[in-house]
Amino acid sequence: MEEFNTWKATLLHWQRNLLKRLEGALGRELVIADLDCIAWSTTTESMTVQTLPLLRELRSRNLISNVFRSEKVGR
Repeated sequence: MEEFNTWKATLLHWQRNLLKRLEGALGRELVIADLDCIAWSTTTESMTVQTLPLLRELRSRNLISNVFRSEKVGR
């Protein structure tokens, strides 16, 4: 299993999974400063990139959505 930075280890499993997906889309590992650009919803288990500079980076890569949802089965 991949080693996470200390700050990533404090996140819930679904949050870490969403960060991995975002990192894959961006082609780079996120740093702690990127967290300032992200909002979490525990109700829907989703992550929204909502502020610059991370939002600008998503747009520059022509990513369609700034919302990443967990894959909840049966909900």
